[in-house]
Amino acid sequence: MTDRDQEDASRWATRAPQVPERWFRHRSRLHGVRHTQRVHIHVQRLTERLGWPNADRELVLSAALWHDIGREGDGVEPAHGRRSVARADDLRLTAALSAEDAAVVRFAIERHSLSDGGAGKHAAELAAAPDPARRLADPERALRILWLLKDADALDRVRLGFGECADARQLRHAEAIRLIDFAEALNATLR
Repeated sequence: MTDRDQEDASRWATRAPQVPERWFRHRSRLHGVRHTQRVHIHVQRLTERLGWPNADRELVLSAALWHDIGREGDGVEPAHGRRSVARADDLRLTAALSAEDAAVVRFAIERHSLSDGGAGKHAAELAAAPDPARRLADPERALRILWLLKDADALDRVRLGFGECADARQLRHAEAIRLIDFAEALNATLR
């Protein structure tokens, strides 16, 4: 980690959103407010560096805010994405989104906790879903948002300690790989 990474982290930490503790089913140091804020900052940086349009940027930022609110613990929970979607809906967080946009956010949140395999097939299936709350009008857009959310979430693996960090071979964006050192600095700044 360089001094520049630390300076950038200090500056970016001021852009952390307010995240109400009450959103979370389980209070957690690993998957709670600070983790959510850091993931949100990684999304901000990635979408800015990648020149994403505001509409897509807003969707992935929403997904970042709500991606872990349904967690029941800090262990491996492949179903927590689905529970986080239900929690976001129960709290009416998705209510301000159009049906099309809410479906994209729900897809990204649900799939962020699952392996990448099958995501494309699942998105294609949801393009034909009869339920408008689940129907993906643009499966490719939904996958782009999912991949960025997964990279931002992976960047915050550094919080786990013991030398843990994002695995560059598993990140989907070259810009995410370039943020691995920044992720360490941000974790040290925003604990």
